[in-house]
Amino acid sequence: MDEESLGWDYYQGNNSYVEGVCGDLSDYHRDYTQVAGIRYFIAALYSSIIFLAVTGNSLVIWTVWRNNHMHTVTNYYIVNLAISDLLVSAIVMPLKLLEYTAPCEWHVFNSDALCSVLYYFLPIFVFASVLTLVAISLER
Repeated sequence: MDEESLGWDYYQGNNSYVEGVCGDLSDYHRDYTQVAGIRYFIAALYSSIIFLAVTGNSLVIWTVWRNNHMHTVTNYYIVNLAISDLLVSAIVMPLKLLEYTAPCEWHVFNSDALCSVLYYFLPIFVFASVLTLVAISLER
């Protein structure tokens, strides 16, 4: 076998087989996200968290929107927090899941576009959540 036929696994210099090596062997490290069992565990965990977060935040938004007696300033802050958390769980978390579980040979974040989108939206949504919590605490 040669390096190309191994895909994301490489031969080490002494012809011993090394699993989970991504990239150049000079900066060798074991990438546990490339192990199939761990990759499936991370995908299942992230998928369940994404599902629960999208469902829960959507229910909060829908509840406040449908009930007129819940249209208060504090509930609007809570809706704002739910919207920013919904955006994190619907946009950022699937991209992070892709980043963590994609095989090395896919080079998912080699292009500047996807990497820029992820690392542009991530701090915006997180700061929106944090600043909403600050506004709620100041309002009380």
